[in-house]
Amino acid sequence: MKTLRPAPNLRAGRSVTCALTAALASLPGCFSGLHGQAAPPQRYVLEPPQLAPDSPAVPAAAASLRVLAPIAAPGLAGDGIAVVRSGERLDDYANVRWAAAAPAALQSLVIRTIRSTARFAAVEGDVGAVAAGYLLSLDLTHFEARYAEDGPPTVRVEITVGLARSSDRAPLRGFVAHSEVKAQADRMQAVIAAFQAATQDVLQQIAAGVQPPQP
Repeated sequence: MKTLRPAPNLRAGRSVTCALTAALASLPGCFSGLHGQAAPPQRYVLEPPQLAPDSPAVPAAAASLRVLAPIAAPGLAGDGIAVVRSGERLDDYANVRWAAAAPAALQSLVIRTIRSTARFAAVEGDVGAVAAGYLLSLDLTHFEARYAEDGPPTVRVEITVGLARSSDRAPLRGFVAHSEVKAQADRMQAVIAAFQAATQDVLQQIAAGVQPPQP
């Protein structure tokens, strides 16, 4: 005579399975953390203004210019997109970066902008092979988005410029190029557009102020 066994409680089995699944899912990184990776930061570039070459050609166009790497204020030397909030708290926007460190990116933009004017026979950076007759120093004092009490931020860009003879480092001219542009919205694309506008304004001021000294 066969002994009858009670049928398994399928409902209870499902409950246990669901409970185990829920418990595992609650563990940090149990599923997505095993295979998922943090998304890489989005990187942004800025473009120089479109300037026409000087006409007529500058008589001292045989002169050459070396653009030195900018000296950056604290917090502006990296590739983070700087933001200043209330209380002068300096931070970077999360998960976004410039394509290069800010000083290197701005040095490249200054070189490209001055080259487009055709005022100098050559415009190089620190590692250029040309023996430059003039040096251009740059102090990056502001390159950040600044928030007030509410609303979109205002982008502030400021570079102190110094032109000197390379032979004796005698200063020839110094000035401050400055611009502020309010973003149209508190969104990253609008903030980058404000950076673009303010940076191009500063580059135009630098191009207008850097002239080969007349003999």
